[in-house]
Amino acid sequence: AEDFGPLSVSDDSTTESQDDVRHVIVIPNYKEDEDMLAETLESLKEARGSEKFFVMLAMEAREMESRQKAESLQELHGRSFAELAVAFHPTDLKEIHVDGSYNAEVPGKASNLKYAVAEAHKAVSEDPRFSVLDSVVLTVADADVLFHPSYFAHISRDFKKLRQEGKDQQKWTMWQSPQLPWRNFYESPIVSRTWGYISSMYEFGGVSSLTMGGHHMVFSAYSVPLQLACNAELWDGDVIAEDHHSYLKAFFYSAYQSQLQVAQDGTGSISSHVQVRPVMLPSKSTSVNSGDGYWATWIERWHQATRHTQGVAEMSYAFLAAWDLLCSVPVSSLSPSFVLYLAKVVLRPVFMHVIPVLQGIALAVLTVFWYSNNFHVPMCPNRPVIMNLQYAEGGTLLCGLAGAWVLTWPVAIPFTLLMVANYLFIRVAFIQPAEAPAAKAGKRSLWHAADGGFSPSMGSSHAAAMMLITVDCIVFLGPIMAVYGALAAVLSYWNVMVRGNHFKYITASKSLGTDYGAVGKAEVIQVS
Repeated sequence: AEDFGPLSVSDDSTTESQDDVRHVIVIPNYKEDEDMLAETLESLKEARGSEKFFVMLAMEAREMESRQKAESLQELHGRSFAELAVAFHPTDLKEIHVDGSYNAEVPGKASNLKYAVAEAHKAVSEDPRFSVLDSVVLTVADADVLFHPSYFAHISRDFKKLRQEGKDQQKWTMWQSPQLPWRNFYESPIVSRTWGYISSMYEFGGVSSLTMGGHHMVFSAYSVPLQLACNAELWDGDVIAEDHHSYLKAFFYSAYQSQLQVAQDGTGSISSHVQVRPVMLPSKSTSVNSGDGYWATWIERWHQATRHTQGVAEMSYAFLAAWDLLCSVPVSSLSPSFVLYLAKVVLRPVFMHVIPVLQGIALAVLTVFWYSNNFHVPMCPNRPVIMNLQYAEGGTLLCGLAGAWVLTWPVAIPFTLLMVANYLFIRVAFIQPAEAPAAKAGKRSLWHAADGGFSPSMGSSHAAAMMLITVDCIVFLGPIMAVYGALAAVLSYWNVMVRGNHFKYITASKSLGTDYGAVGKAEVIQVS
């Protein structure tokens, strides 16, 4: 294998060993720059076994230039894959609910995916090269995402391993890699970088926890068995958070299928076989960076923030789906382990969309109170008293848990860990692969070439990254997240309560203006 550092391309899996596991990649897009889509396709071409991929460009019919763009991309990259197909999502479709009611589809990634995946399934069902649909894996790929060249080979190996175990777990598995939005790190405005620190920490931590039995939902770019995606109808046309929604639908679909089996056997307890398995090969994406100027990025980042926080609607969906499930199955078929896991699934959106906001507001109030009282919280010690943690000076333990020790516990330590973690993400996934011997020799993939666009500080890209992250987190992170995190979330609570999933989906632009990888000019990319 070529030496690209800690994330080198492995040679332990050949194309031939993946012959019976096929990949369908769907790329939802709307008004994306053609050069960016071409680069994404070029990156897919560099993946192992890409000549057997079925790639679907999921375009929007309402985009005037979509057909011309699709024809150009097919002409340029059509011979790189088994098939490069195109789907044009109509504008007048409706989402019909179980009770017979319906809503007009919400323009966005979810409705686009729902249509495109159905078209892809129809196409591969008629293609003799994809005759065994149970061995087809679907990957959702955003237009700006670069997968590691070994990503698909890893999933193929994992799929085969699960199949060989004989428990059909491969039919109920979703795969997720950590996604790092740092392809344009150095040139991204501060408002975009601060969100990237939080997002990277949460998603990388969540995916990493899966290696130790943790629980996490899929996010943004992920893989799932094609048959599961179609049988469970994972995407609805009137939702915003398509990734979390797809996981929840898969989980409850599996639970109902289990209940049918229990009813047929007359014994046993229900379970959900859906699991997310980690692919510890980071995917690289871009942060919001408007081509209309620095301050335009702040506006577009606000649109992105309000769209992301609209995902709080999945909390009510999870509670309702869980309630319907519990009301429709016999109590005797509910095991304690399933009820506990169900609670984890249902509470996940709460811990994502509500708890951080409540915690942030409480910490802000405490900080103001602490500051207005000359850096002291009445009835609490200024430092920990080890000899009597419960009662000393008003309750050392209680005050410490509340963050009253000069805010060291809830602020300084987490912020330090946040800075260190993000520096390590950037160093290992961006700087080191680009500086590795094979990369310097010109033998690098687009994934390895995506180095974040750093301009060295004091002769070092590592120093530039560390300095920028430190200043961003210490000075700007708190104030920016108060607006783009807490305020955006509160407004989404109101919107979901009053309007439900009715939401104006506004995409955010992302530009790559530095000369790295295959990109040598400023590019403005419209992505969701």
